[in-house]
Amino acid sequence: MTTMETITSSNVCDYDRDFTGCVLGISERNGYHDSDFYATVWDDEQGCVRTIEDGTTRFYAPSKYSRADASDEVRAKARDWWSREVGPKLGYAHLMGRRAFIDVGAEVEVFKGRKVAKGTKGEVVWKGADGFKRGAYRIGIRLLDGTRFYTAMENVMKLGVVPPSEAEIAEWINSNNPY
Repeated sequence: MTTMETITSSNVCDYDRDFTGCVLGISERNGYHDSDFYATVWDDEQGCVRTIEDGTTRFYAPSKYSRADASDEVRAKARDWWSREVGPKLGYAHLMGRRAFIDVGAEVEVFKGRKVAKGTKGEVVWKGADGFKRGAYRIGIRLLDGTRFYTAMENVMKLGVVPPSEAEIAEWINSNNPY
């Protein structure tokens, strides 16, 4: 199975091979003092999409590729490769993440933590920012007997999450293929 590969080097740019006609896109990453230039290319030898370091301002290494110049045939190869190798995994993860999203009204089960017994099930009745951990959430859970407790949202999982079908994943791949 071929996977996406990121080739970078700290002191030398990838001038060994010529990817003219196979450049799918270019990008730049700006550092504090310097910039690094990258090209996303179709690599016929490896049969995959690669991101190569194309140039830098750290020393004299000008960018070799200034624009995307891939033909329709090369883009079709990249699109097929992405649909076969990368898309199914990303599609499954994206769709499952959306389905497992926890909001007020969701049925959840505690699977980790130290204050609430693992396996405790209930309904989410409150959701708010966690004052102890930046970017995290806390939730209030009501049990069947009416008692409530609060815990970090990372300690629970949503119940009844159905995995996406092959057709849903295929539809996601077709609408999100970057090539």
